Amino acid sequence: MDDAMLFEYMMQQGLMNSDRDEIRQRQAMIDALRNQARTPAQGQMIGKHYVSPGIGALVNPIAQTYMANKGQADINQRSRELRNQQYDDLVNFRRRRQPGYGTAYETAMDFGEF
Repeated sequence: MDDAMLFEYMMQQGLMNSDRDEIRQRQAMIDALRNQARTPAQGQMIGKHYVSPGIGALVNPIAQTYMANKGQADINQRSRELRNQQYDDLVNFRRRRQPGYGTAYETAMDFGEF
């Protein structure tokens, strides 16, 4: 029984790896967006005349920063949920390993019957 519980706990943690990978990938995308927003708008030389950047090039970094901050907030929330899920799984695993676990009431509580 202990090996089965340990295996189940490890499987749950393994399934969360895909969530962690998704969070890392989204974090990399947000970091790239944030770095791109830090790049200053540059004008161009056309012939002997300097042409300053247009209004779109000046507003674009503000929009990119806003989207990066919004994405960061989503990642922080998802990370918090994942951490809470891991904590709950660990508490459940420890509780189930304690002597006396397996009474009818505790088993029913696990399945939400009470």
